[in-house]
Amino acid sequence: MRSSYEYAYAKYLDYHSIQWGYEDQVFDLGYRLYKPDFFIYDNNGNVCRIVEVKSRNKKEIEKALNDLTEIHRKYGIECELVSYEKLRVIYEHLPFTLTGTIEERV
Repeated sequence: MRSSYEYAYAKYLDYHSIQWGYEDQVFDLGYRLYKPDFFIYDNNGNVCRIVEVKSRNKKEIEKALNDLTEIHRKYGIECELVSYEKLRVIYEHLPFTLTGTIEERV
């Protein structure tokens, strides 16, 4: 994985037993080739959602949102951007932290 945020998202997917792949496909967006981070699969092995994980860099988030919008428009695949802030919210409900340590949740 290319970042600790991507690793944290992979741990979240594994915890929930969600079938996923990492950088499985490249999409031609017309203005560039784009390889999203995560591919979420249904029980038949079909891609049902693409997830791009980004840090706090607003320019990178904006660029990724444009690319994901284009993937949805051209290929009809649901897309989602998960930012650092969203990862923090996701991890509030898990029995471990973003750093991987187990902690008690009250």
